[in-house]
Amino acid sequence: MKLTHTFAAALLAAGICCAVPAMAAASPDHYLLTQGVMNRMKAAEPDLVAVGHRQGNDDDGTAGDNPTVEGLVRTIEADKTARAALAKQGLTSRDYALASFAMLHAGFYVMMEDSLDRKEAAELLATFTQEQKANIALVRTMKK
Repeated sequence: MKLTHTFAAALLAAGICCAVPAMAAASPDHYLLTQGVMNRMKAAEPDLVAVGHRQGNDDDGTAGDNPTVEGLVRTIEADKTARAALAKQGLTSRDYALASFAMLHAGFYVMMEDSLDRKEAAELLATFTQEQKANIALVRTMKK
């Protein structure tokens, strides 16, 4: 009986460990941008523009004034040519949407931090996730 409880606990722990990265990737607040992802997004951009897709585009009217990751995913999934352009670079619609929102958030912070005093900027930065902080650091390198 004890062995089955131990096995069940180990199985539950393994399931939780596997689920946490999947849940974390469901939010742009926990999406870690890498230079590789940035390079693939940049490489996909000409193809996306050629097929009429651009960030912030609201052709289907679903995003409105409050765009979401899910809304962007649905927009891309509905467009076969946009999906193909991303797939050509090894990106899924979800990767692209999460990376877009993560990059947008980091870009806003980098853009605004010069207008904040150092204490305000540090206090605001302290409220961000580790991934957001890393994304901000990556975007700062792009600014130079």
